[in-house]
Amino acid sequence: MSIAAHRWQVPAAFLACAVASLPWLVMSSPLAPLTVAGGVVVLLIAIHRPLLVCIGFVAFSLFRLHEAFPFLMPLQPLLGLAALTAVALVYNALAGRIEAVWPAEIRLFVAFFILVTIGSVFAISPALSFEFWTGGFVKIGLMTLALAWLPRTKDDFHLVARVIAISGLLVAAVAISNKLNGTNLVEGTRVTIGLQMTSILSDPNDLAFLLLTTLSFSIALLTGRTGWTNRIIGAACVPAVLLAIVYTQSRGAVLGVLTVFAAYGLLFVRSKTVLIVACIIGAMALYLAMGISERMSRVAPAEGFDASAADRLDFWITALKAAALRPLTGVGLANFSWFNYIQTGQDMTTHNTWLQVLAETGIPGLALFVLMVARAFRTSLRAHRILSAAEIRSPVQPVAYGLVAAIAGFCTAGLFLSQGFTWSIYIMVALAAAVGRYVDENTRMTVRTGASHPRGAIHDMAPYRGN
Repeated sequence: MSIAAHRWQVPAAFLACAVASLPWLVMSSPLAPLTVAGGVVVLLIAIHRPLLVCIGFVAFSLFRLHEAFPFLMPLQPLLGLAALTAVALVYNALAGRIEAVWPAEIRLFVAFFILVTIGSVFAISPALSFEFWTGGFVKIGLMTLALAWLPRTKDDFHLVARVIAISGLLVAAVAISNKLNGTNLVEGTRVTIGLQMTSILSDPNDLAFLLLTTLSFSIALLTGRTGWTNRIIGAACVPAVLLAIVYTQSRGAVLGVLTVFAAYGLLFVRSKTVLIVACIIGAMALYLAMGISERMSRVAPAEGFDASAADRLDFWITALKAAALRPLTGVGLANFSWFNYIQTGQDMTTHNTWLQVLAETGIPGLALFVLMVARAFRTSLRAHRILSAAEIRSPVQPVAYGLVAAIAGFCTAGLFLSQGFTWSIYIMVALAAAVGRYVDENTRMTVRTGASHPRGAIHDMAPYRGN
């Protein structure tokens, strides 16, 4: 090392000590310098591995882990992760470490995001739209782009799948505990989390939908033959998440669960007859396990028709009215509940993702949304087929098919749940874009090197043994 380099070490050491001592100016705790040092270490990790803090922020935003575990609330994890994510993304973008690519699903998402933003200006209540846009939707937009661009290797995709699975497992554990202890229940038997907080976890339908996303990735980890670590995580998550979904007694989730298992059945079961019979038996088992018939008779004992279903039909009709009145922009982001209150006197959502998007963004918005979801599904399925055809099994292939099943489950569960502007589908779109990019880049590399399989990076072609 040169003399000049040695000369700078002493001033740098004094400067570091001075910075670490600054907290003592405002607090007397001996742990203050350690807090600063720990913060610096975390910041350096975030800059070096931006995907870590990005997926952490997404996990807390999607699964509301700080609401499931209230002792985390004073730590303000969302605020801290948001700051770290912003710093990490800005630094890596300026350093040229993030390569922005614009596949079809991301271009469709950007167009949809712009349309939603413009529609919010012309909403029947711009204040409601602006509050929702600034409070959540703009974060979804930024993280969708980040998740589409950051994952580049097989380890990145497995990190994302594991975080989603484990986060869902933690939420499922709280839901199961609440059910067994008889707390946070609505309608007497339907489990929720944080009922007093009025969060997304306090609605059993929304809770079931979050867990449905976890279910697909958990099955991917369990069946993907990508190492014992993933199998153990999947084996722990699948039954716990499925039980928690059953405890929510969500009819929309029944369709989603059946779709996810049917998607995996198409992958592993050769006989279509056996698969159809298994789906019918599974539907009956879920129906009985959830006690849906008892719930219907309990909620509306005097009516011959389930009152909840009747209200749902009324909301669907109201959504069609909203689209007819404002076909180009809809009633505006987060405005359907207010429009529904004006029309029917009930402050409720559409209970249908597709009609929610139609009512709040108009016909152009629904068209872009459908194209975006369809393109993400097609990209994931294409990636799965290419990776499955490789001479050596790719560890990313189970993640690709997990996306296929998750998007399919979203499409069916969305017939009875309002999830058009929540995190789940946009995470799927982003990951579909990332998986498609992974396949395309390695395919091009293989063509240039003349390899016989569709993945070119030599380290990615080695058999994956897991951890």
